[in-house]
Amino acid sequence: SDVELAIFTNDGKALANKTVEIVQKSHSFLFGDQLWELDRFHRYGMQNTDRAFYFKERFKEVFNAANALCYWTEHPRNDGPKIEDIQGRNVTEHFEYCVDWACSQQLAVKGHPLFWSIEKCVPKWVMSYDFPTRMKFAEVRVRNLVALFRNRIKLWDAVNEALWEPVFKNLDKRHWPHIEKNSDMADMIGEVLQWCKSENPDAKFLVNDYGLEEDPDSGPPKTKDGMPVSAALQRERYVELFIELKKRGLAPDAIGLQSHLGKGWISLKKQTEVFDEISKAEIPMHVTEFWAHTNHLEETGKLTKDQIEQMQSDYACNILKIAFGHPGIDAFFFWEFMNDSIKWDDYSGHIPKPLFYSVKNLINKEWRTNAKFATDKNGIIKFRAFHGTYSLRLKQGKLPNGIEFSVNKQFK
Repeated sequence: SDVELAIFTNDGKALANKTVEIVQKSHSFLFGDQLWELDRFHRYGMQNTDRAFYFKERFKEVFNAANALCYWTEHPRNDGPKIEDIQGRNVTEHFEYCVDWACSQQLAVKGHPLFWSIEKCVPKWVMSYDFPTRMKFAEVRVRNLVALFRNRIKLWDAVNEALWEPVFKNLDKRHWPHIEKNSDMADMIGEVLQWCKSENPDAKFLVNDYGLEEDPDSGPPKTKDGMPVSAALQRERYVELFIELKKRGLAPDAIGLQSHLGKGWISLKKQTEVFDEISKAEIPMHVTEFWAHTNHLEETGKLTKDQIEQMQSDYACNILKIAFGHPGIDAFFFWEFMNDSIKWDDYSGHIPKPLFYSVKNLINKEWRTNAKFATDKNGIIKFRAFHGTYSLRLKQGKLPNGIEFSVNKQFK
């Protein structure tokens, strides 16, 4: 935003011809990664090891946000963070450790996910009950987590991957891809959002999904009835879903867009078009799970390790630039950045790759407004600033004094 500040002395006189320093303290835009590894350290009693220490140090060098994970269960990948895999055994201490660490570092905390209607993430014991009872268990889980972390988590993936899965009442009929009517999805999502908002109206809740960019090389997957489900169709259904939720007065606070591509990487032009298309819903967007894997490059056998790492860095940074520069996007979360960007050994040794330094440089150097200005005769300075919190620093006598202010989309 373009910023104009008028600076006065305590007695109301314009502070003319005075050098002041503008220092950006933080971004309004959220940049983050998930904390699966940190959760695992805590579960295995490794939270005080050198490996955990350096993971945390490197994480906060780059990001201002963290995605803490709270799956109901994570079967069959049972090494995942899980809250209630066994009936009556409610395990929140590992999730809470991640949340509290992030809060202690002044990182914005996101919780993922509250409600996910998919077989692998609904505990088997839940499915032994009739549907109304299952729904009540789900409601209690969602309400308890939102309430318990009311003062620590202000951002949640409330509903995950509804576009590809059955609504909760049809979970035992799942056949991927399972395509439901928008009205049925809106019924389920609207109810979950009502649970969330009634427990914490001040938090933001997302509906999050994947498979919106490009079709697999093998073509669109097909439903049980043989209907192709293309990425283009899913984008159309996604926008229609949010239009329906808005009509009901039940729109989420933001739209989540994953980016787990299969083979290859999406072109920058196509990525921009996807963002533009989803923005038609007129709801803020978040990139929630960006993963720049390199499998397709390694399989060629024609590229060196250094070449692959540099290509990965260039690609990820270009996507990040597109997202940061898009007016409809407010957040960008990686998925596995801490493992993709750093080579770790079993203990404390680690070597950051080009991806680590490139992303760190973009977020914390290139995209920071730090400069000195001289006020004019009316005590005014004008500059262009990234959105975030700032300190205006000037000397009073021999001592520097900082005055905090913010710049955001509504800045006038």
